[in-house]
Amino acid sequence: MESPQERRERRRREKRQAIRRAAVRIALDGGLEAATVEVISAAADISPRTFFNYFASKEEALIMEPVWQPEEVVELLQARPDDEPVFQSLKAVSKELGVRKRPVWEEMQPFIELHNRHPELSAKVRAVDQSKVMEKTLDIVRRRPGVTSGLHARLLVIGSFGAMISAIQESLDAGEPVEELLDEAFTLLERGL
Repeated sequence: MESPQERRERRRREKRQAIRRAAVRIALDGGLEAATVEVISAAADISPRTFFNYFASKEEALIMEPVWQPEEVVELLQARPDDEPVFQSLKAVSKELGVRKRPVWEEMQPFIELHNRHPELSAKVRAVDQSKVMEKTLDIVRRRPGVTSGLHARLLVIGSFGAMISAIQESLDAGEPVEELLDEAFTLLERGL
């Protein structure tokens, strides 16, 4: 059962997402200039003042939030056996995240479409978020047995994340089960493409 604080946090997250969905819908339909704070607020049935309780600017409302947090990736990777080959650990973590996060990616499709049209929206934020996940993951991978260099670690991590993201996107595009596509992506990666 949710505590009052958990319920407040959940409601705040839900309201934040509702505002973001309204902002993205407006920007997709009418362009970035149509997505003013006033129009977004009206569509989300809130006041402009309430909008600023959730976001510092309209751009912040239009930016895709990270699909996974660095702590989540680190926790899953640290839970893998120490003697497991690092590629197998990354494959297992990526598969778990891929299956777990596929519904989130479905919700993110309008954001992805908007960011494809306007890459300037997410360039800075994406770089910061990816850097956090990458650095924390690299710290763990570098210490695993069999990792021969920093470049080796970086290629393992980037290849694994790329395989996961590709499989999820292909699953969304083709309607195929993400689990099968994750297996196929990692098989291709392991074979050297």
